[in-house]
Amino acid sequence: MNPREEVGEFYKLLNGFMTLMRRFIFKVLCVGPIPNHISFIMDGNRRFAKKHNLQDLDAGHRAGFVSVTYALQYCQEIGVPYVTLYAFGLDNFKREPQEVKCMMDLMLEKIELTIDQAISGNLKDLKVIFAGDLDLVNERLKTAAQRLMELTEENRGLVVVVIVAYSTSHEIVQAIRESCVRKCESRDSPMVLEVSDVEKCMYTSIVPDPDLVIRSGGIDRLSNFMTWQTSRSLLHTTTALWPELGLWHLVWAILKFQRMQEYLQKKQKLD
Repeated sequence: MNPREEVGEFYKLLNGFMTLMRRFIFKVLCVGPIPNHISFIMDGNRRFAKKHNLQDLDAGHRAGFVSVTYALQYCQEIGVPYVTLYAFGLDNFKREPQEVKCMMDLMLEKIELTIDQAISGNLKDLKVIFAGDLDLVNERLKTAAQRLMELTEENRGLVVVVIVAYSTSHEIVQAIRESCVRKCESRDSPMVLEVSDVEKCMYTSIVPDPDLVIRSGGIDRLSNFMTWQTSRSLLHTTTALWPELGLWHLVWAILKFQRMQEYLQKKQKLD
């Protein structure tokens, strides 16, 4: 066996050992309650690029996509049914046009790659939903997003909601407008707007509210992200930048969620 083959064999054994260790950790973790829905605020891609002297505009975001892959894999293995990814907020449109274009191009590239996986039948245990004002993104990206949703619509397994061109304030205005239109069109119902009417028109009405919100980058705020839906959620912040987020950050967040269960349940009853 030559040195290259020896290195390959070593990495194969190491990967097998890490997989076994991860399964053991998740088995122990599943003794306690597991969040039904985890939302990720993926902050720190640009800071990661600066920290590592990466010059390309999309370098930090490309590193962040690797973390997305691992985070989804871990959530799937743990048994989390729903995951939300805050991919692109409305405020991101205020960045330099070249950076916005770079981010949109990268998103399109990853969506098209995922479409190829779905067509080849390698994505049967993943359902992808895009939420937000997709009319604000370019037509090619919007078409690709709709195509991926169609291809994975019947899939069973982890449901991934990708939030694009979104802010809570924009969502609430849109939801109130839509619910008013529905009320006016429905002659059978009384002309009184209820909270439930607005909630039905939210971008994320198709999935349950998050139980746990994980924000990377060390900032303790929601940044106009799902503030309506997360009023009863636990916010966990980690100082790790998004591309640095790993297995132990997710495990620690879920352990915190389990420790806070009594408080969260009491809060839900009071609400």
